[in-house]
Amino acid sequence: MKLNDLDWNKLRVFVTIADSGSVTAAAGLLGRTPSAVSQSLTGLERSLDTSLFHRVGKRLIPTAAGERLWRGVREHQDNLLETLRDIAVSDEVPRGVVRLGLFLGFPRARLASLVAGFSKSYPETSTRLVFAPESDLDGRLLSNRLDLAISFRPSGEALPHISSTQLFEQELVLVTGKDFLEEPFDPAQLADVPIVDYYQSAPLIERWLRHHAPRRRLDLRVAVWAATTDLVVELVLKNAGVGVVPRYLVDSHIGRGRLRVVRSGRAELTDSIWLNELSGARHDAAGRAFRQAVLSELSSATDQ
Repeated sequence: MKLNDLDWNKLRVFVTIADSGSVTAAAGLLGRTPSAVSQSLTGLERSLDTSLFHRVGKRLIPTAAGERLWRGVREHQDNLLETLRDIAVSDEVPRGVVRLGLFLGFPRARLASLVAGFSKSYPETSTRLVFAPESDLDGRLLSNRLDLAISFRPSGEALPHISSTQLFEQELVLVTGKDFLEEPFDPAQLADVPIVDYYQSAPLIERWLRHHAPRRRLDLRVAVWAATTDLVVELVLKNAGVGVVPRYLVDSHIGRGRLRVVRSGRAELTDSIWLNELSGARHDAAGRAFRQAVLSELSSATDQ
């Protein structure tokens, strides 16, 4: 077979399947239907006249031929990206577009500080922001549609072609205004108050309750699914309910007596924020400058 006869779109699908281990996972990362991904793989195997995967249950394991092709395509992609980036960085003044993905709840105020400072320091750059679910951010990184992604999970633990750097750890606290949750606090009170949360797919209030009262099973009422951290804070300030938020976002409101942290007697729930990128990525001058700005702005930002 001649190189020009290869369908590069089918190769991209093949690499995504090899990276993720299944047609269904690859379909999610590529934004296609499983049927379309399966047809693309079948077409590639037919054109090469060889099987590229062993079917083991629901997982696809590369055959010897598949492993060689996977490695060869990755090396080709890495070499091509290195060449393009070498061309782009011939002038070391940061310029051009930086593409940053963020998980849907990332605080807008913190993001505004980061982007405004970067734009002021490097006026010949522009920043393109994408808010998306975690799986979509991973797919955009793997298909080179993002340079960096800020996430609340280290994708590098599951995807070998993504590396993850911890930015900061944060306390997640339950806060209330003056109208709800009397002291001393009993978790049973949560069944009688409106709650402001983020997404129905993963209610944070349930995670908070499992941490602070693991034996309690309560029928909780979420009054608002607010999506963003900033809006959860604003709604709690307006007494629309109680909500779980990063401590650093509400310290000033707590200090002025506008909000109160609800304490259970246990240590506060914590999680970490991560910077994800392609393993071994060679960013251009703008990308390197922006990555450094992210680390400078966020890596020392721990919740106190």
